[in-house]
Amino acid sequence: MSMQDIPDITHLNRLNDVFFKALLGSEERKTLTLNFINAILNREGSNAFTSVTFSDKEIVPPRIDGKLSFLDVLVKMDDGTRVHVEVQVLMDEYMVNRSLYYWGRIYSRELEKGNLYGDLSPVITINLLDFNQFPQYQTYINTYHITNDDTHDILTNHLEMHFIELKKIHISDIKKLKRSERWIAYFSPNFTDQERRSLAMSDTAIQEAMDYEKQFATNNELKSAYWEHERTMRDIASALYSREKAGQERGERIGQERGEKIGDKTGRQALSTLIQKLLQEGRKEDVDRVLQDNEYQEKLLREYHLK
Repeated sequence: MSMQDIPDITHLNRLNDVFFKALLGSEERKTLTLNFINAILNREGSNAFTSVTFSDKEIVPPRIDGKLSFLDVLVKMDDGTRVHVEVQVLMDEYMVNRSLYYWGRIYSRELEKGNLYGDLSPVITINLLDFNQFPQYQTYINTYHITNDDTHDILTNHLEMHFIELKKIHISDIKKLKRSERWIAYFSPNFTDQERRSLAMSDTAIQEAMDYEKQFATNNELKSAYWEHERTMRDIASALYSREKAGQERGERIGQERGEKIGDKTGRQALSTLIQKLLQEGRKEDVDRVLQDNEYQEKLLREYHLK
């Protein structure tokens, strides 16, 4: 796509991986990253973080093919705490497992540098989810620690996980939103641009984010990457839908033969998990091939032990 052919962004997808990393994963906007983290973690006053340093986001998984995984945003706070912020758009039944895996990789890296156990620092993960991971809860923010089963005392502050379900937030009076809720509303698809502009009137960080949107929309290189990511996600969604539909039809045929109703989503879930892993490892070409080549798809499903 030539620079002249890049379409304008009229309805910005703020969960687009390219935009999100440009907004909160850039040294130029580290004050926004700091504001976002303090807001989501409800840190204020003397308890607030005061600075962020962007870390190497490359996480090496224990795989024999040497492929690498890359995190969305990974920063080190002024007290040594590491915060990992991740956006997840596609439903992933192994989301909790994956989040815990990344936490473990980040936490253990300090020891790989030759440090002692006492030198390990807390790792906090913040997951922004565009789906409902916990349908059994009405709350849209769920936070987890390691606690005592009986007393519920927290064993250590070194593990802290936040899962934010963006589609669950519905607040009628946006003027009454807390600082954390304003950031969640900014990213949530449930809010309009007009409502975001209302938020920006009382929140300078949101205003700065919206001002950057205009700058992002005029950068041809970023726009090109943005639209490429949008196309990839549409292709993935289409492939998942086709696979689920084929699975349902196959289940219905089997059910008719057996006189029972059968629904099969196993194939869709496996493909979704595979694509997520490939994207995390930066294997964009393999994602395209998986969506077009059924034999290659089956091969990778077996390699990743998803079939």
